Amino acid sequence: MSFEVWLSFTVLSVMMVMTPGPSVLIGMSHALRYGARPTLITALGDVTANMIQMVIAALGLGAILATSATAFAVVKWCGVAFLLVMGLMSFFRKASKSKGKTGMEMKFSGAYEVASRRKLFREGFLVAAGNPKAIAFFGALFPQFVDPGLPLAPQLLMLGATFVILDYSFVMIYAMGAARIMPWLVRRGGTNAIARVSGAILIIAAGLLSLIEMPESTAGTRF
Repeated sequence: MSFEVWLSFTVLSVMMVMTPGPSVLIGMSHALRYGARPTLITALGDVTANMIQMVIAALGLGAILATSATAFAVVKWCGVAFLLVMGLMSFFRKASKSKGKTGMEMKFSGAYEVASRRKLFREGFLVAAGNPKAIAFFGALFPQFVDPGLPLAPQLLMLGATFVILDYSFVMIYAMGAARIMPWLVRRGGTNAIARVSGAILIIAAGLLSLIEMPESTAGTRF
């Protein structure tokens, strides 16, 4: 793979991942509720789902989601339902404060909730996995940058690693930006305000995912 081909793929990937989607929004939601550092696990769940989607696309299954309206709809609406349930639960629940802190420390860092790594990873993974367009995207995109005259595995590894690094980085950039507004939210409305904003972000993510349409047919597109 030439440097020019890799650079073109990188630029296209940056344009894709920098556009806020469900994965970015779940990262922002988690950063507001749990802090930026725990969101590293959320982003890890996201890119893990992406890697699995890349493998599925490489096996040619991306064409199924790209051409089967039923398969695409099932995956999409499962993802929408998951985001919507999480968003509503967050919006209507009262966020819990951590105990044992006082003064300014309690006012800000104490506003974060505590979540297990398993929960963070699971929600990041399921949100990314619930986006059927990702598999169709990988199945349609990767072949455009693969040279059939060269070994396949190293090229797929390079493209996949590039996308994963970019996706992880942008999820965390948005998450850290969201975490920075937490003190302002605490001053305005306390931890209840954080829970509501976090829930609203997830509900918006569900709405965005529901608007995704089945991409144009990529039947016959295989690695």
